[in-house]
Amino acid sequence: MITNFLKTKCTIQNKASTTGAMGETEVWANGEIRWCRRISVDVMTRTAFMQNNTIVTDKFLFDGIVTLSLGKQRICYQGVIYELAESAQYVEGKTIVMTKRGG
Repeated sequence: MITNFLKTKCTIQNKASTTGAMGETEVWANGEIRWCRRISVDVMTRTAFMQNNTIVTDKFLFDGIVTLSLGKQRICYQGVIYELAESAQYVEGKTIVMTKRGG
């Protein structure tokens, strides 16, 4: 069972690229602010993802359908950046996103 308890807000950041004289520059802009819940994944989940050469440290729960694009969006939660590790899944009225804590 997935809980309905969404504790804090996070910001969905969107990637924008600009091309200039020095080449392409990548910039992350703040986008939508949503209520969410961050949950650290257990050892079994980490191990399962590591078998596919994917590092996962946390998962995020959102209410309703949230569409996120790999490589084009990331989550900023309490000042920490989380990169998306896989596409979001919609389960029991919630969107679940597996992420990697990054810099």
